[in-house]
Amino acid sequence: MKIHFTETHSLKTVKPARTVFLNNTGQDLTLKFVTAPDMVLSAYTISSGISAAIDCIRLGMTNYYSCHSQNYAIAPESTAVLSVSNNVLTMAVSP
Repeated sequence: MKIHFTETHSLKTVKPARTVFLNNTGQDLTLKFVTAPDMVLSAYTISSGISAAIDCIRLGMTNYYSCHSQNYAIAPESTAVLSVSNNVLTMAVSP
């Protein structure tokens, strides 16, 4: 499953459940959560399991918001790889 994020503001969230994130964007990013403190994920690093709803992802000076049609819950203990191309941030989720 791929979830795309763009600069267009959205109220849609992505809710991981013990999800491990790999930042493959080439630069540090910040996961901005709805109710938890923000978390910086350095370039080419892997997070521990995350279970807080993501409001947006900040990459450089830009906030990227989910353009999924609804709030999305990631299956428990999945892996999510973050990459960016042509001003679209992609979260590729695999079980």
